[in-house]
Amino acid sequence: MRFIRAIAAAAALAGLLVGVPWFLLAVGNAGDLITADWRTALLVALDSRTVLALLSGIGWLAWAVVAVTAVAEIVAVVSRQRIRIHLPGTGWLRPAIAALVAAAAAAPTVAAADTGPVVHHVVSGAAAAGVAAPGQAPDAARRYLVQPGDELWTVAERELGAGERWRDIVALNDGLSEASALSPGATLLLPAPAVDAVVTVEAGDTLWSIAERELGDGERWPEIHSANRARVDDPDVIDVGWRLVVPGADAPVARSDVATDIPPDTAAPSQPAPSVAEVPQPGDGAGRPDTRAQDPAASAPAPTAPGPTVAVQGEPGAANTAGTDGGSAPLSADQDASDALLGSLGALTAAGILAGLATRRRLQVLGRAVGRRIIPGSEELTRFWTALAGRAHGAAALPTDPAATTLVLGWRPGGEPVLLDLEKERATVVTGPESEAAIAAAITGLVCGTWAEAVRVTIVGGHDWSDSLDDPRVTAIGTVDEGLATLARTCSERRLAMGQASVQTLRADPDTATAFEPTVVVFPTPISAVQFDALGDALALGDVGVSVLVAAAAPPHIRAAVVDVAAAEGRWDGLTFAPQLLQRPAKRALLGLFHLTGTTETQPAPWWPEHTGNITPLPLHSAPEESPDMPPPPPAPDHPTLLLLGDVTLEGAAGPKPSRAVGQCLEYCAWLLEHPGSTPSAMTRSLLVAEPTRRSNMSRLRGWLGTDADGANYLPDAYSGRVALDERVTSDWERFRAVLGGGVSVSSDHALAEALGMVRGEPLGSFAFQWVWAHQVRADMTAMIVDAACVLADRALERSDVDLALWAVGRGRLAAPDDDELAAREILAHARAGRWAEADQATLRLTRAARAAGRDLAPALARRIQLALHSAPARRAAPAAD
Repeated sequence: MRFIRAIAAAAALAGLLVGVPWFLLAVGNAGDLITADWRTALLVALDSRTVLALLSGIGWLAWAVVAVTAVAEIVAVVSRQRIRIHLPGTGWLRPAIAALVAAAAAAPTVAAADTGPVVHHVVSGAAAAGVAAPGQAPDAARRYLVQPGDELWTVAERELGAGERWRDIVALNDGLSEASALSPGATLLLPAPAVDAVVTVEAGDTLWSIAERELGDGERWPEIHSANRARVDDPDVIDVGWRLVVPGADAPVARSDVATDIPPDTAAPSQPAPSVAEVPQPGDGAGRPDTRAQDPAASAPAPTAPGPTVAVQGEPGAANTAGTDGGSAPLSADQDASDALLGSLGALTAAGILAGLATRRRLQVLGRAVGRRIIPGSEELTRFWTALAGRAHGAAALPTDPAATTLVLGWRPGGEPVLLDLEKERATVVTGPESEAAIAAAITGLVCGTWAEAVRVTIVGGHDWSDSLDDPRVTAIGTVDEGLATLARTCSERRLAMGQASVQTLRADPDTATAFEPTVVVFPTPISAVQFDALGDALALGDVGVSVLVAAAAPPHIRAAVVDVAAAEGRWDGLTFAPQLLQRPAKRALLGLFHLTGTTETQPAPWWPEHTGNITPLPLHSAPEESPDMPPPPPAPDHPTLLLLGDVTLEGAAGPKPSRAVGQCLEYCAWLLEHPGSTPSAMTRSLLVAEPTRRSNMSRLRGWLGTDADGANYLPDAYSGRVALDERVTSDWERFRAVLGGGVSVSSDHALAEALGMVRGEPLGSFAFQWVWAHQVRADMTAMIVDAACVLADRALERSDVDLALWAVGRGRLAAPDDDELAAREILAHARAGRWAEADQATLRLTRAARAAGRDLAPALARRIQLALHSAPARRAAPAAD
């Protein structure tokens, strides 16, 4: 059969290479094009002779392209793929010609057209399949007897359903390669067929629990989701009564004795793995999606999280990183939940993300109007944010000074980062089952890396990125063809503008540096061979500061750095490493955080009541003679009190301060005050700590708080399953809210002054960005303090009490030094007092701060300042007096 196929292919090639030119010579005469009367032909009509000559010329051009492509493929086969000649513009033709050449050479696959040695016996036992000894078939494999005429491609096509799966056969059989010919009678190991089971969703079921029950491993839930996408759009939503297909239910994949924080490739042998192996959803705190069936009975909590995992050296989940974007210390159980949410995202990348989130959140707080509150995030997003903070702990700069387009691909054993410079490589192609997750991690590094601030990123189909980031450096393009057009146009424009200069020279000139900033065009989904040709043509214009990052199903035919990425291993330039990946659930959470911290929307603040109906508000201010005195410092508390409106301290504790984990004890105390009567499991999920760690720190906190005079613990044991502090344990934040309990806008001046007197500094002090779960609490603290200061300052200005107004502004600035509303009231106070030099100086500070932060003042606030500075009669009269 193979011989007949080879003869047919050779005949077809001969027809193309010899028969076509013979026909053209016999029928047409392209030389008539030289002697044709073109003026008559163009202005009047074409005669038959000229038409035939034109067709003949076109035929010769087409034949030349086919002939040159065929010669290139024949050279590749003869050289055993060592010589590859790539002709621009022939990507559409090359696969067909390559197939003919490969068939003529009787090669098993197009990928390597080489007859190779004949295999008379195949030794079973690929290490990847877990075979202990030669000749012993692995559990997830079956034997196949080679028949006459069999080739790797045909066997894979007939037995596995797709000829492209010939690589699965090669991987299972020692001594077999893509160049091997098969001998009848030889034995091959093939992936065992899996039988798809059908299960009916019951109350309380999740995709995790179904995978755990049917496949033996809950982490294989993405396989079920992939097999049921027609019904299950959202893995968090399944309904009772649904019948779901469970692929490969009779052949669960055995888990390694030592797990890592990098999700394994869990696809069943005969079921093609999903394009992206999704990590567990950040939904229920136990490393699995919150996919409980929608049923009233499905309200019971999910089972506890899987047990501790151990990090391979160099992976990002390791604690106490050794100065790299990874780490080499063993992974503690405290990090399991973080690893379930983040997967193999590195510490340095997490630190860059955190810095960006903090900046965006700060701008939100500064841009908030009085009486408004920034939008709070969901519990899932808060947990993901907390996980980022845990991963970023101990992150250090890269060991070298990286270029702006440097990517952290992953880590070598021992924590050494594997770095790739996109601009240096010009074209970087990512292949393998985790190419999408690897490119998502690369995009994250480009937009969040501290060294990548000058990089422009264009993402094909990346509207989710651009919409969430709202960053002028990041743009999205709809289709691959549009992306290729943009790439070609950018390269051409830069090439023409450069002349004889180099990119480095132009970047050294401050007047041209911005125009030639590094630009990366990202194609997150695989592109075709024809599109690779267009990409190569654009890059052929030379080094113009533009590079591309492309996903591909296989290594391309153009010159490029090829990075092959699987779930647990990546390969590039002869290096093997643990890859940095951003799986789909983590990407969704990350984009959700970017959107949450980038939106300008706000909501009515709970401390700012809106009065309707027959409700009569209290007077807006006291009588002038009742202006409040400055409140004295609060007395020492009789019971434990946590001070949060400044540096965090615990006062009035009856027990000794612990010798270790003091910060965690303070955090636990703050969490309990904000979540009274919660459960231990909710506490571990929110704080992302292991239960043994929580118990240890709770014991330390219990000893620190001590007991009252009657011997009752201020932190009682949770015998009821609920954990709560004694009601006498409080915080200055609780007292602040109690003093202004009726609402900031209707509280008396004395109440406002008393509350502001409790403020000692920025809420949560040095723990502000360590307690990520409290970011909304901190934002509310800051906003309520600012609102109280603004209300008291406005009332003081109404009665020209400038000193009280400035005091209120000063108390507010302890919590929010750069707040626009407070700065405006400082200007108004100086203007009211006629201190024009101070007012002008305060105005200059405000405008400089806003310009440096890249934000605009609220129009109403700007008009109020302008009226105060330029409409005051005293100031208008001041020049005349001079």
